[in-house]
Amino acid sequence: MKKFPWNDECLQHTLQQMPMIKDHRSKEEVYRQLVKARKIAWLKAWFLPSLASVVAAMIVVALSVPSLPMKRESEEKAEKPDQRIITLQAEHRSSESRPLLSANEHDDIPSRIVEKEALNGQDIAVVGLPDEQSQVIIPLSVPVKKYESVKRQLETAKTQIDEQTWGVSKRLLNGVTMEPSRESKQVWIVRVSKQNPVFFEGLTSETMFLSSIEETVRWMGGKKIRFFTENKEGMEFSHRGYVRSMKISNKKRAYYLYQRGPAHPIFLVPSSQRFRTFFEALKQMKKDVDASMRSAIPQGVHIERVDVRQDNVVIRFALDSQLDAFPSTYWMVEAILLTAKEFGFRSVTFMGGNVKRIGPYIFGKKIAVPVGPNPIVAISPAK
Repeated sequence: MKKFPWNDECLQHTLQQMPMIKDHRSKEEVYRQLVKARKIAWLKAWFLPSLASVVAAMIVVALSVPSLPMKRESEEKAEKPDQRIITLQAEHRSSESRPLLSANEHDDIPSRIVEKEALNGQDIAVVGLPDEQSQVIIPLSVPVKKYESVKRQLETAKTQIDEQTWGVSKRLLNGVTMEPSRESKQVWIVRVSKQNPVFFEGLTSETMFLSSIEETVRWMGGKKIRFFTENKEGMEFSHRGYVRSMKISNKKRAYYLYQRGPAHPIFLVPSSQRFRTFFEALKQMKKDVDASMRSAIPQGVHIERVDVRQDNVVIRFALDSQLDAFPSTYWMVEAILLTAKEFGFRSVTFMGGNVKRIGPYIFGKKIAVPVGPNPIVAISPAK
């Protein structure tokens, strides 16, 4: 930078050229302004940092003190899980790897099937009931005394099913008796009271009534149903007309996860759609039917191959399948077992997936298809 040779005369001449500035304040007023400015500067230098420190301390105390009882409460809740109700929304995948279901961990997950080995000298009665909204039929398995008559077993089972707890409706089956005929155990006699609401309601009630009867008799081993209105053969419906009998065919259905709402448990329910092959049913089980009927096979699970060996079917999972320790994985195995039963298989063998077992279900070993779905009491799977 260029330097200019300033001397006293140059400075004086420059100052004389600048405009005049006059201060009209008195000496006392100037002094008061100086004192006031100095006091404000002192407050800013001391008060604001002190205030920030106090606020920070209060925030730390507020966050740390309540967290102790909250943590204790959450630990108490974790120690008492609700084993009956696990919602579909409860499955949140973590970025951390999780172990597979071990032989002991599966006890915390309610099974949705009944295996023959788990009956322990009892029998089961399966009752098909509509949900509260009359949208789907839910087959429920109830433990009953083995040597009672089938008619008595079904009556006992209906009384043990609590509608509010399980989210079902029994009103269409009130006063309805079902039992095998004397001529054949495969031909069933169904008697209905004249006062049954199915005679006075619409087509939906008629459909739910017939579907409930059909689902119940199918699980109990019947092949044909004869209807009676009290002692008179046949039933006269308002929309369907006269119905005398019904044949029960093998429908070959797939099973899905169903939940009425967060306050109700999850069930495995059959689809209304029929499938031509078992493999086709498995593919559809990866898709949701609607908001209530959800896919039974998670998207991260891939079935690589299905081999039919007489009455046993072998299912091989791909190595990249995500067979994680979630209830949905556990229920996937049970849904597949129920679906296999629909297609006439007597056992299923699971392979692949880079695992040895899922809960009590050991890979590489034949697993018998269930004797019933959706137990309403805790029936532990056989080990």
